[in-house]
Amino acid sequence: MVAPSPPLTIADEGKRLRRLTRVLFAAVWVIPAGLSALQFAFLGDASGTHYALGTALLWQGTAWMIWGLWSQVILTLVDRVKLDTARLMPWLALHLTATAVVCTANVFTIAWLDHLFGAIGQVTSYRFALRVAVVNHLDIQVVLYWAILGAAYMVEFVRRYRERDRAATELEQKLARTQLEALRMQLNPHFLFNALNSVAELMEMDVREAQRTLTRVADLLRLSLRSAGQSLIPVWQEIELVELYLQIARVRYGSGLDADISVDPSVVDAMIPSFLLQPLVENALKHGLAPGHQDQTIEVRLGRHRASLEIVVEDNGRGLNGLLTTSGRFLAAVPSVDGLGIGLTNTRSRLAMLYGDRYAFRMSNLTTGGCRVEIRLPIEG
Repeated sequence: MVAPSPPLTIADEGKRLRRLTRVLFAAVWVIPAGLSALQFAFLGDASGTHYALGTALLWQGTAWMIWGLWSQVILTLVDRVKLDTARLMPWLALHLTATAVVCTANVFTIAWLDHLFGAIGQVTSYRFALRVAVVNHLDIQVVLYWAILGAAYMVEFVRRYRERDRAATELEQKLARTQLEALRMQLNPHFLFNALNSVAELMEMDVREAQRTLTRVADLLRLSLRSAGQSLIPVWQEIELVELYLQIARVRYGSGLDADISVDPSVVDAMIPSFLLQPLVENALKHGLAPGHQDQTIEVRLGRHRASLEIVVEDNGRGLNGLLTTSGRFLAAVPSVDGLGIGLTNTRSRLAMLYGDRYAFRMSNLTTGGCRVEIRLPIEG
């Protein structure tokens, strides 16, 4: 399997655009060279003299393709001498001098070519050819120089704009990743503290069970480290973490805690934010259930809802107690609500950063008692 090539850096993209610009500026002169050659071959010159196609191509091709070389010089000047209003006069003096040099050299070259090839027709004197070239071509050469210069600066402006735009985009993405990781790092210690607190309580009652629970905590840490730095992980990996968390939670909440997790096979490999389900389950335990209470039930369901991944967490506990109610419609963003705790607050912040307005979040009380949390995400993966 061929490894994917690494993405282009801003500097690499800039170099590639410069190379492409140089190739285009060199090759574009093939068009006027070909048209001029066809004119001299089939329509003739000003005197009506027709030339063989090979002769016309050599003559006009040389006359026009020399601009392919001069365009490389102009591009080099553009790369090295930036257009700066604070240094406008030196810039103007440089290009006026370059205009004089380039256009003079071109006029002498055109005169030589006219004398060499035009002798077949009517040009027999180099001095006469030079006089004709000055009258007929000097102004065109000046216009061509400044047209190339303007096009070169336009390409340079576009290149710099693209670089600034990409740099700003990468900076925003890096900032977003940093903020997401900061939110995750706030969540993980909170989760770890609760797990270790359960182990500490168990040490006074059952050392062996405490050891087994501590092993589960270690497994949780291993899974957490496996997803470190990853904004999205597969559903099956998130389910592993939640199942381990529930095994630890049973130490504190007792065997009466009944947790059921069901996952539609079609979404097992879908990508979701890491540590998304655990704070939802923890919220159900913390705000919905009471330790030692019998018949505590938590249901976690993941499946498809049209083109979205639907996540539902339900419990039979105390309900929201007015923390958050909705009119039954899904909201792309829910206002901040006091009392939800760091877990759900961070969860909603991460969803907003990852999906913008493409996700839905709702918390509501069940008619039979308890709380229901629903999340819908675009299917990733």
